[in-house]
Amino acid sequence: MINFKPLLSNYEFFQIVKPLGKSIHLRAGETVKADVIDILPTGGIVLRMKGGILTVETEIPLQKDMSLLLKILNTPSTDHRLKIQILGVLDKNGFQLLNLQEEKIKDIISFISSSPQIKNKIIDMAFSLITQGNLSNSEKSVLSMLLINALKNEKINNLLASSGILLSHINRLSPEKFRELIVNSGIFFENKLKNKKIKELDRDIKATLLSKKELSHEEKNILKGIETYQILSKLTGGIFSYLPVFWEDIDRGDIFFKKSKRGKNMYFCRIDLDFKNLGKFFSGVFLFGKDLYLNFYIENEILMEKVKEDTDILKDELLKDNFNSVFIKFLKEIPQEKKFIDEDFLRLKV
Repeated sequence: MINFKPLLSNYEFFQIVKPLGKSIHLRAGETVKADVIDILPTGGIVLRMKGGILTVETEIPLQKDMSLLLKILNTPSTDHRLKIQILGVLDKNGFQLLNLQEEKIKDIISFISSSPQIKNKIIDMAFSLITQGNLSNSEKSVLSMLLINALKNEKINNLLASSGILLSHINRLSPEKFRELIVNSGIFFENKLKNKKIKELDRDIKATLLSKKELSHEEKNILKGIETYQILSKLTGGIFSYLPVFWEDIDRGDIFFKKSKRGKNMYFCRIDLDFKNLGKFFSGVFLFGKDLYLNFYIENEILMEKVKEDTDILKDELLKDNFNSVFIKFLKEIPQEKKFIDEDFLRLKV
């Protein structure tokens, strides 16, 4: 009998009951596919993996003919037990139906959201890890998802209004003014501090807060939220920011902008808006050279139909700006932030 010592939860790890047939050669660090070929009356699962057959026990409710994605974990030389982690469940085409690592992150996010103190500690920990460096891409991705979800319950715009900090109204916001607001906030603020361009910082919200001798509870939350967006920008190599405008109809708004590392002249922008009466509105803007792709998810059906009616007008206006082509697509659900952070959308059809 080979025992699998759980690292985090029995929900993620197998315990091998009995290997059957020929031996199976496994190497630490490799990822393997296993097929569920039988479910035993005792609750055991019979797997076919790398040409061999073995029986395992798991708390995951699996079914016959399912395919699993497994990872062989490294163990100390003094530990003679083999550890295999279940990464996910695959469909017949090899696509992941259930990502257990993401499910675990969701559990952690739920726990963090229940306590402001824990959330603040996570933010401080993320800042410390960035300062130390040496984070892998997967570690950056996990930290980013934790911080993004920690921000989802923060309504910085409402906090700014209640604290008396004035924002530009959406009705008076020109494209030039909006650009000015973005480049004078967030990670740009830190770059200007680094380059000692202090005279340009008098209108920055963080600079205003830091200049005060004492901060109210709301102002401390604003400062923590702004710092979280800055940490996210560092982690993702892009620009994460809240929508720095006053808009009565919006509960919250986020913007994420990034230049792709996978090619020249490739940029993307994600805009998430949560309207008080109209629900969620998502827009993904992708620029590949001279080709422009726009994706929309609009929760309110009336608003969605209105936007659809004007897509031809939108295309014509954009084509006047020397784009070779403009493509517009309406989505049935909001894409996960992780796809943008990891640039997984480049493998998707837009």
